[in-house]
Amino acid sequence: MKENRVRASGFVGRFLGSWELALGEIAIVSLGVLIALWADQAIQARQDAAMAVSYLERLQTDIRADIRALRFSSDQARNRLAITRQVDAWLNDPKATPDPDSLVINVHYAGVLFPPTISKFTIEELKSTGDLRLLRNQTLKRQVADYYNQIGLQIDQWSAWGDQGITETYFRELAFIIDPEFRLRAGTFDPTLMQRFLSASPDQGLSSFAEVQRDAPEIAATRADADRILSRMRTRPNFEGFLRDSMYWAHLSAQLLDGLAVFGEELDAMITEELEALSR
Repeated sequence: MKENRVRASGFVGRFLGSWELALGEIAIVSLGVLIALWADQAIQARQDAAMAVSYLERLQTDIRADIRALRFSSDQARNRLAITRQVDAWLNDPKATPDPDSLVINVHYAGVLFPPTISKFTIEELKSTGDLRLLRNQTLKRQVADYYNQIGLQIDQWSAWGDQGITETYFRELAFIIDPEFRLRAGTFDPTLMQRFLSASPDQGLSSFAEVQRDAPEIAATRADADRILSRMRTRPNFEGFLRDSMYWAHLSAQLLDGLAVFGEELDAMITEELEALSR
């Protein structure tokens, strides 16, 4: 009996000793796993933060390019409005004797649009990859969404429906007003200069049709050509209405584009604040 108790005691002792050792080993392994998980999470968090900063910087670059394009197109809409008003004044003044070449150029460009080019690469990448989750500031995220929603509404839909539709109508009417050769000369320009003109770059961009056309062929319209164009303008039943529709949409486009530019500037400021917060 005594021998059995000794054996039991020794067995229990060995069991207890093994249990304590196993528990210690489990604790060490668990701690190691937790440390590894923590390290992985810390590394992932740093990677996510760095990626978020990169996305915000790229988004800001896109938006600043948008703002320049919006301001440029807004200025061109106002130029178009001024041109259209001048044509309307000639139309309604029986004694008007505009310079023939100026008449052709103004009547032609009263229907020309210069819509802004919007940079959507970064926002499309954010949405397609699911990385939009990396932007933790919910207020900023909503502002980004609102900005691109307004871009879609005001430019992709509203302007396309209104301004471009009216312009296409105007150009169809213009085929009956200006002789084909004059229209070709009015629409001839140096492609390199036009690219600079459309770049909306403040440092090297051009600002006027005159600069774009400085190397273009001379219109060479005569006084008789101008009188014939004026007569056609005044006798075409729909021309004045199309011209004034174009005037209205030029004005409205300028207002809408200015509003989007202000929206973009507010978003730009928010991104700057967020980048400063993330850098602390």
